[in-house]
Amino acid sequence: GNSFLKRVLDSIAEKKRLDVSHPINILGRKKMNIFTMIQVFCLAGLWMFKSNSATAIYFPSAIGMLMVIRSFILPRFFSEEELVALGDP
Repeated sequence: GNSFLKRVLDSIAEKKRLDVSHPINILGRKKMNIFTMIQVFCLAGLWMFKSNSATAIYFPSAIGMLMVIRSFILPRFFSEEELVALGDP
């Protein structure tokens, strides 16, 4: 939600203008942008999935796949502390 939009806007902001507790200052710009791009790809995938009438009936299953991505795939690339800093507890 709001943390996603804020990260998108802050990805082009100067680092010195951001709060000390901002994810860029904790993780670095590259790691924060990787997480944000993963979210963008998931959102685009969901959008395309629901836009196609042949696959739209399986949209709830696609939402379930997001939970699998969050629970099993993202922890391979981000620590739990990093995910909490990114606003994804």
